[in-house]
Amino acid sequence: MATYMESQSVTPVPCVYLLAVEDVVRSPLLQSQVFALLKTMAAQAPEYVFHVVALYPVHNAVRFRAQIAALRDDLKAANITLHIVPVLFVTRCFYIPKNLLWLFFIQGWLAAQWIVARLHPALIHCRSYPATWVGMQVKRRCGARLLCDTRALYPEEGATLEEGGKSVLLDAAAFARWKRLESILFAASDAITVVSQPSIDILATQYPRDAARMHVIPTTTRIPERTMLAAWRTQTRAELKLPAEARIAAYAGSWFEPAPMADLIRRLLAAAPHTPWHFLLLVSPQAAATATAAQAALGLSDNTTVLSVPQPEVLRYLAGADVALQPVGAPHQDQVDPRYVLTARTRLSIKFTEYLAGGLPVLVSRWAGAAADLVQRHDLGLVYDETPPDALAAWFTRWQTAPEDFRQRMWEFARANFAIEEVARRYLALYHEEGEV
Repeated sequence: MATYMESQSVTPVPCVYLLAVEDVVRSPLLQSQVFALLKTMAAQAPEYVFHVVALYPVHNAVRFRAQIAALRDDLKAANITLHIVPVLFVTRCFYIPKNLLWLFFIQGWLAAQWIVARLHPALIHCRSYPATWVGMQVKRRCGARLLCDTRALYPEEGATLEEGGKSVLLDAAAFARWKRLESILFAASDAITVVSQPSIDILATQYPRDAARMHVIPTTTRIPERTMLAAWRTQTRAELKLPAEARIAAYAGSWFEPAPMADLIRRLLAAAPHTPWHFLLLVSPQAAATATAAQAALGLSDNTTVLSVPQPEVLRYLAGADVALQPVGAPHQDQVDPRYVLTARTRLSIKFTEYLAGGLPVLVSRWAGAAADLVQRHDLGLVYDETPPDALAAWFTRWQTAPEDFRQRMWEFARANFAIEEVARRYLALYHEEGEV
């Protein structure tokens, strides 16, 4: 089958990228994971005419007029058009409960009619389950090809996960309703994308008839050149006034969990007791006090630097480190709700991709989901809470014998799998493949 790059067609193909439950203006995740990606896709495939359509609360559309205008101009420079469709809620209910589904369906149906009448899409790329419901209405009306970009197991996550501001959870009835909707959405989709192989393993078991249309397209991240990483490494270590022999173990995250971090650090110190460790904790201002107190409790205040830096600066500081830490505590939900275990298996955080982009092997918990699976499968570090002490010590010996070899290999894996150009290529190949079916 031909790839999109082999296509000789010059006929413009209108493509809608639909957002339904995320804040198009204020979400840094959309800036890094959607808009930067679409700009790359537009540059790689000028035959596609991209429209970003965002269902956005009316009050936010009024409050953030200036930010919307700035975003519209920014996207326009990349030949991408932004359309805001005002709705009555959505972003405050990332997981839409059953009592609001009727309101979402009405507004979503109206949005679908507008999309068909104004944009005439040949393809609609829907980020999230709610967006896919709107996309399904578009497909029924005009025959546009439908790509369901799941990002996560929406029903399972919505019933069990409370973090990142997503506090509206699905009760039993809402969960059952979303599982029924999930089967309908998957059956209607021409392609289904997920961020990790465990996601396919789970969904293919639940929906075997749809498995052939499931594809792994992971989270993307910025991959600096090795020369830039080397320059940042020198700059960061000088800025932090670290001795040349120090081994920096870095953690990056908006929140900080003291207990699993303490467990990981104790294992690390026991495995490499003679290593001059220094801990670099890049956390939000709200988590800084907790991180500082946790390190003091371990007696590591003199060997710890706690910083809060803007997201674009995180990778520069990670480049100064030697190894990355991704501790995750065993959740209490695993004792009472197997749905949480399913969601935990599928996660692939941006934090993990940034670690590898910085050339850092990762000490990761088994509860980090798909990250742990990749670490084991491709020797990208160690799943520390599944590794006996003697094996952990042996890994540190192997790593410290050839740290630059590890650094090069981590970076190469990130570039081959998570670079924005590679992720854009995968999506565009799928766009064209679906166009040929």
